[in-house]
Amino acid sequence: MRAIALAVVQLDDDADPTTALSTLPDAALYLLRSADLVGADPRPGVHVLAAEVEGRVAAAELVRQASDAEVVVVLYADEEAAPELAAALAAIARDGRAAALAARHVHRFLGREVAGDQIVLGWRGNPRAPAAHVLLAGRLVTVEPDITTAIARLDRAATRTARTRTRVGAADFVTRPARALLRRLWARRRDGVPGAVLAVLETYGDVVAAAKVWEREEGAARVQVAPSAQVVPPGFTAIDTRTGFVVVRDDLREALLRALLEATPEIVEGEPLNRGGRGATWAITLAGGGRAVLRWYRRGGLLRYFVRDRYFGWRPRPMLELALTAEARRRGIAVPEVLGARVDRLRVGGYRGAIVTREIVGAETLGDAVRRDPTGAERAAIVTGVARAVRAMHDRGLHHRDLNVGNILLSHVGDTLDVHLIDLDRARLRDRVGSPARRRALRRLARSLVKLETPGDARSAEDRAAFHRAYREDA
Repeated sequence: MRAIALAVVQLDDDADPTTALSTLPDAALYLLRSADLVGADPRPGVHVLAAEVEGRVAAAELVRQASDAEVVVVLYADEEAAPELAAALAAIARDGRAAALAARHVHRFLGREVAGDQIVLGWRGNPRAPAAHVLLAGRLVTVEPDITTAIARLDRAATRTARTRTRVGAADFVTRPARALLRRLWARRRDGVPGAVLAVLETYGDVVAAAKVWEREEGAARVQVAPSAQVVPPGFTAIDTRTGFVVVRDDLREALLRALLEATPEIVEGEPLNRGGRGATWAITLAGGGRAVLRWYRRGGLLRYFVRDRYFGWRPRPMLELALTAEARRRGIAVPEVLGARVDRLRVGGYRGAIVTREIVGAETLGDAVRRDPTGAERAAIVTGVARAVRAMHDRGLHHRDLNVGNILLSHVGDTLDVHLIDLDRARLRDRVGSPARRRALRRLARSLVKLETPGDARSAEDRAAFHRAYREDA
């Protein structure tokens, strides 16, 4: 057991914890990050705890229980302790009365150090117990590389805050932000334009957090008002809500209805997934076992910077995809089992939506499989399996207009390789896909594969030849 422990909280993959972990080399080192982060493993000697903590006090409690250290210091991965502060922390007496260790906080922003608030970053004794504040020498520096990065970080912080905050009112959008902005501007009156810009950005973060809480409350307040007149495939039920409608499969109505109604584009009660195709995806647990994947529709290309999740038209994409996927499965095409959808009509025009499909357990995208570079029989099985699945898709009339390595899922059931085609947002069903459309789809798939291939690898040409042979079988 060491008398002092250093906890570094990593909130996203973009934040590098290396500098923060070097602050107290003689301390027991802990890296706290949520289980969905995929950052590189830290250096030897660093204990990784899979946890999503809210604030420094919660992080300190967790590490104190894990290490039994008397003194716990908590930093975020984007923070740097100035040498004077690092020395002061290292010199903290391990025994003595309970104390809360504070330091002056500054932001390195737009080439200038901008004043922040005094913050408590360490504790001697129980972090929850009352303690005398001790102001340490030196400064704690948060590095803000640029305005775009700062906005993205504030947006992620607002999403985290909205998960635990329960209520907001009109004051959270008007009077409180106005007072906070004036306070920040006054505190940074000597920091010039960088100080003013950072004050505006931080106030923006406060308003966004309140907006996300309000959005979640609005979602939770949606109630079933009447059976909907929406036309849905057999086996599904449509239900009107205050802002639109939801569609759920009859046998999973109760299991899916709550998850669909309470979800927002930023907050879903489930596990975030990183999977091919446009959209934000979460795995949600179904009553009775099994999981489903909820995907919010998101724009691609340049439009994503202006109307990220807003669509226009009388035939909402979630309904088109639900009906198309159900019909594709009826035709025997290897697509996921669709379970439900939701459409919200927006007051300022357009709509946004989500779709739910059953999770394919243990699946990986074709892109992930190519990156791990399989060999031998597995490589041949993947090439042949994908070719036959694409051929069957075309023969049975499904034209996938975004066929790429991220929209093909591979899974193993025993010794059998299963191939599924996902993200049918832009797909079309016909009696049979013609030769020009087939060639366009195959060229699109080939272009996405080329990006992952190693230049000069002779196996790539062999794989393409094997793919086309398998695709042409029984033509």
